[in-house]
Amino acid sequence: MSTQINANLLSNFIQRTIGSDRIHKGDASDFDIDEDKFEEANKDDNDYLDIDEILDNEDLYEQFATLYQEQNENEDNLIAENEDDKNKVQSAGGAGVA
Repeated sequence: MSTQINANLLSNFIQRTIGSDRIHKGDASDFDIDEDKFEEANKDDNDYLDIDEILDNEDLYEQFATLYQEQNENEDNLIAENEDDKNKVQSAGGAGVA
């Protein structure tokens, strides 16, 4: 699946998701970043990935873009379900009224 998300939107999403503007090597597995991907993306050879390193790496960009898209779809589904429930309650409240 090819997922293209605006880099600014994705950057903000990553910061909200990881709670920082960088992912430390020890925390990378929490975000399904294996050691090989981490090392490939880590251009500064330090113990963390900056947002820019994530965005510059095609695999990691795609991975977080997919997470972003899935989160938005889940939120859209919840909104739709809430609207359906609200409409059912309103319909049931008016049932039998003449």
